[in-house]
Amino acid sequence: MIRSLQILVLSCLILLPAVTATGQRNEVPANNAGPAQQRGLGADKLLSLGDFYFRNNDVSDAADRYYKQAIRSAPGSQTAGYAQYNRGSYWFRKFYIVKEQYSKEERAALLEAEGQYYDFIDKFARQTNTIGLLSDAEFYLALVYLQQGKRDYAIGWLNRLSAEAAEQDQMVYVHKVVWSSKPGDIVDRNVDAAQLAAFTRGAIEKGGDTNAIIVGIRRWCLRQ
Repeated sequence: MIRSLQILVLSCLILLPAVTATGQRNEVPANNAGPAQQRGLGADKLLSLGDFYFRNNDVSDAADRYYKQAIRSAPGSQTAGYAQYNRGSYWFRKFYIVKEQYSKEERAALLEAEGQYYDFIDKFARQTNTIGLLSDAEFYLALVYLQQGKRDYAIGWLNRLSAEAAEQDQMVYVHKVVWSSKPGDIVDRNVDAAQLAAFTRGAIEKGGDTNAIIVGIRRWCLRQ
């Protein structure tokens, strides 16, 4: 039975594409090897495998394991930078998937997202030449703090985004402000990083409900 499930999963990997953090579409490699052999895959293929599980809303942490392997496989590379950014995105996404599908708030996922986004900002963005994701990481780290109820921290990171990151990375790509299964929540556009930070900071300072703030951010993005 276990062997049959492995064959089924690997067959899906052959058929379905994955999208990297850069927005480029990579085909997931056809690979019939077991976990030991997969550790010998190149960093780009490991990143694509992580993206496959990420895009299919898997919450088994398989995406994070592949991203970690990609980083270990090519430390200091752009691929490692994309993988680290995606680690933050995976854990933030997992929080909302578990909340919607299982009616459970997995606070540990938010702590992981906080740590992974911070590590990307502090140790990867400049070091791996993935500075084009710096404003994105700082914006989403602010949303992690917002969801944790740490509004002062959220505002602090938005201030930092406006003062520093936006000068180096002028745009933030927003697919959905936060994950949900509703097609109407899709934004799918690049927005000005400094203006996004200013709007979000203003919305938080008004003291509204977190969900209302997120809805307001989505509406603002759709007007851009």
